[in-house]
Amino acid sequence: MTTAEGPLVRCIHGAASVPGLDPPNDTVHFRLFHPARFSGDDSERMTGQVPPDPTSAPWPLIVWLPGINIGPEGYRWLAIDAARAGYAFVTMAVVADTLPGIIGITPGLDLDAVRPGSYGSRPSGVAIGPLLDAISDRVAGGPLDGLVDMDRIMIGGHSGGGSVALQNANPAWFGGIRSCATFASHTMTATTLGWEPNTVLPMPADVPALLLAGELDGVMARSADRYGTDVGAVGHDPVSRTFDEAVVGGRGDCHLAVVRGAPHTAMIWPRDDTTARGFLDPPAGRDPEAILGDLSAAILAFADMTLRDDPTGRDRLTLLLSDTTGFSGHRTR
Repeated sequence: MTTAEGPLVRCIHGAASVPGLDPPNDTVHFRLFHPARFSGDDSERMTGQVPPDPTSAPWPLIVWLPGINIGPEGYRWLAIDAARAGYAFVTMAVVADTLPGIIGITPGLDLDAVRPGSYGSRPSGVAIGPLLDAISDRVAGGPLDGLVDMDRIMIGGHSGGGSVALQNANPAWFGGIRSCATFASHTMTATTLGWEPNTVLPMPADVPALLLAGELDGVMARSADRYGTDVGAVGHDPVSRTFDEAVVGGRGDCHLAVVRGAPHTAMIWPRDDTTARGFLDPPAGRDPEAILGDLSAAILAFADMTLRDDPTGRDRLTLLLSDTTGFSGHRTR
């Protein structure tokens, strides 16, 4: 966790227009976190710009999509952990319709692309392409030029952002994507979009996937009626169903695990009760900082496995997810 001292992390800021959205709610804002080191130059004092530390570059890129109405600052702890581990990490947000007529923070979702007859024919994550293009443009010719590896990308997210990641983890749509990691996310789709009850949409491509679920996810349990199931129904488990029915890969590089004691909002730090639906969650079942540590360790171990071609990565991830102190129900395929 980021409460401990560690290597210096800094970020650059950027924005891009998202075609198809109505202004002024048509912009994706992002921060790209990276390893850094002080040079002692006066420009640092005057501008606040600290040069990158290229020691571990080129850095694989992790793009993290936020849950609905969850500010990207809630994932800064993970961004810092990742940058300290030698990754470039991007947080982002679009302020647009979360539902028709309701404005809030979104990962950028085209609901029409998730309807029957459309799903799978085009990306539903309308901000992903502009975001990746903007990252490339922002890096090129600047202090980070040549340090971010746009050919080694993991797309991930929390809650609704993770669902968008799962729906769009397709290298044919977004070159460079090699894997997908999520927490408290699934591809079960709302009946209001025209789908039959309990429909699970397939991932669009065969990429390694890590699905982490919260043991005490009150938000997911109390949203079952969106998908045609009674609230509180026994066996309502969209994450497991997504792993069983939606994940395409099957070479031992796809993993599912339940994070012990974790509610839906466990990933947000510090906790923010002014927005989103965290009031549907019970209290965490164990130390929240321990949960964050387990989330970070799993996501970064999976990144090592899929972005760095680490020959020990799969065994390290399996050992971590098999530790019953932090996880349960680990499965792989």
